[in-house]
Amino acid sequence: MIQKLYGLLLLCLISVIGAAQTKNSSSSIQAIGVGDSLPSVLLEQVMNSNQSSMHTKDFKGKMLILDFWATWCSPCVSLMPKMDSLQQVFQDQVRILPVTYQSKEEVQKLLSKAPKLKNLSLPIVHSDNILRTFFPHRELPHYVWIDPVGKVIAITGYDQITADTIRMMLDKTSPRLKTKKDVFKPYDREKSMLFQALDFQESDVQFQSLITGFKEGVNTRLDVIRRPDHSIKKVTVLNGYLKFLFRIAWSDDTRFFSSSRIVMEVKDSTQFVSSEKGDSFRDWLKDHAWSYELIVPPHLSKNAFTIMRTDMERFFPQYQVSIEKQLRPCLVLVRTTTEDKIKSKGGSREEAFDQFGILMQNCHINLLISQLGFFYQKSPRPVIDATGYNDYIDLKLIANVTNLQELSQALRAYGLDLVEKDYEIEMLVIRDSQ
Repeated sequence: MIQKLYGLLLLCLISVIGAAQTKNSSSSIQAIGVGDSLPSVLLEQVMNSNQSSMHTKDFKGKMLILDFWATWCSPCVSLMPKMDSLQQVFQDQVRILPVTYQSKEEVQKLLSKAPKLKNLSLPIVHSDNILRTFFPHRELPHYVWIDPVGKVIAITGYDQITADTIRMMLDKTSPRLKTKKDVFKPYDREKSMLFQALDFQESDVQFQSLITGFKEGVNTRLDVIRRPDHSIKKVTVLNGYLKFLFRIAWSDDTRFFSSSRIVMEVKDSTQFVSSEKGDSFRDWLKDHAWSYELIVPPHLSKNAFTIMRTDMERFFPQYQVSIEKQLRPCLVLVRTTTEDKIKSKGGSREEAFDQFGILMQNCHINLLISQLGFFYQKSPRPVIDATGYNDYIDLKLIANVTNLQELSQALRAYGLDLVEKDYEIEMLVIRDSQ
């Protein structure tokens, strides 16, 4: 039944332009637009009326509204009682004529089953081939307005079919109505909509959560794209193995789970990480890497990593991920003096991080911890903040950030230091699901 309805939908959406094989038609019928006159046409297939046929010349002297519809078109059917009521209101000035390409049997079946249509008084043209050729269309409902002298004055959608609009058109006090333009693009329901000829642009995407398999020729990488206000717009992980994906998802702007802060309690760790090198590692990635992309609108920026975690939990339900506190050897950022040498002077936010220096202006200290965690992600000691400092800071370090001795020396100029000691920290624990 669904396939049948889908077939009917496509049949009606594709415009019919060709010869109508009735006594009214010629070998070729030209489409009619706004400003053209409706030719004299005999309509022989009429139901719900004491007349089995009508002639377009019979409508002269009244405004005629052709209502192209179909039984499967829910808006068309739901609007039919409204059209019947409008006919009662304007009975001496307007004729509303529903027109369908469907058979009398199909229409009668609907009228007998739909309670709201049992008392419908509108005559209906069924099995139509000629009017829809004069007025080709791809979307329903479709309305053609013809003035009392037989000239087409408007072609509209359903939103302009109101009593007020009809009165204005009768009084000729309304500006020309907006012409309905059908835009039809072929759609394959078996394919993702973004990979069809539907003219989607990147700017059309308001929210996207996408997971794909391994893609040849792309290096493993992470990109976090931010807006001018530094809120997250997009998170992209290309060819990321599970350990990498999980550590990114459970990190955020306030913490970064380096390898030293991950505890694996799974039977098969080869699903998460590999000790292979070179070509062997790339071969492993083909079966164990995924790409992930999240695009969020501004109002969801703060929830970006929460959304990513939820996606990981849904897509990899065979694993459970939790954050647990454990005592571990750490690199701990501490203050060495009570004198505040890092308090921000305000101004616009600025940040820059690379191996040979750090620049932070009007930024939170959590950003420093997060970035140091990234630089020391291969260290067995994770970077932890024990300063208790909550104000925004200004900081400019010129040093080899990956060299602990040089980094500590540069930090001391600001009353800070990075020292090695045991500290209770949050660890990312990954287990097999029960």
